[in-house]
Amino acid sequence: MMEIYLGTIALEPNRWFGVTQDRWGTIVLRDWLDPIRDAGFDGIELWESHLRDASDADADAIIGHPLPIRVFNTYVGFDDDNDDRTHAAEWIRRTGADKVKWNTGPDRNDAALAAYGERLAHWAGQLPGVRLACECHDGSAMDDPEAAARVLAAGGPPARSQAIVHSNDGHDRLRAKFAAYGERITHVHVNNLDRGSPPLAELRDELRSTISLLDSLGFDGTWTIEFVHGTGTESDRPDLLLAQAAADLDVLRELLDRPHC
Repeated sequence: MMEIYLGTIALEPNRWFGVTQDRWGTIVLRDWLDPIRDAGFDGIELWESHLRDASDADADAIIGHPLPIRVFNTYVGFDDDNDDRTHAAEWIRRTGADKVKWNTGPDRNDAALAAYGERLAHWAGQLPGVRLACECHDGSAMDDPEAAARVLAAGGPPARSQAIVHSNDGHDRLRAKFAAYGERITHVHVNNLDRGSPPLAELRDELRSTISLLDSLGFDGTWTIEFVHGTGTESDRPDLLLAQAAADLDVLRELLDRPHC
């Protein structure tokens, strides 16, 4: 059975305030870990601010909770050489997460792509045993499958230098990504922000088709419910968002557990 995680950023109303490192967490995540576990999630994709901005006691409670931290979600920069990635590596090692979500900046000239690959390889050296999964986000240099393939190859072997795809990527785009670096794709983000994040129950047929395509392309990795219905609305409250995430989990689990051929 494929594992499904909840992205803790989904519960955070302050998720998009400011830019990059200026964001900060406002919810006390430790208070939500039992409800996330009880909803049936296999673990969490931890937004770095929920740990970095927590008190020492809360951080210890998050790291020590029985619900595992499977993915560490960082917005650390790759556009220059600084200590931010080293500090992030310290947090990642402390959590025990075996996968990290990261992104590059927008520069996509040859020199920038080469530098991204070098920085990724160096970061991998600071994180032995951890898989570094590029989100390859729209607007970053890595939204180009060929550019992403180049950086990922420079970053290390497929067992270490990996990638994420999104449930709303579209079939043609998914095929292009798998053609360019398919063996490195090990995780899916369930994200339908581009259409207002309807409940997954309303996207059942479309999601079933996407899962079938991923199966045909050889995907057998893990999933994160990244955003849910209610995001950016009057219902953008952790309790309501978690209730929706639990409903989405049931739909996704049902579809993943059925044959898709």
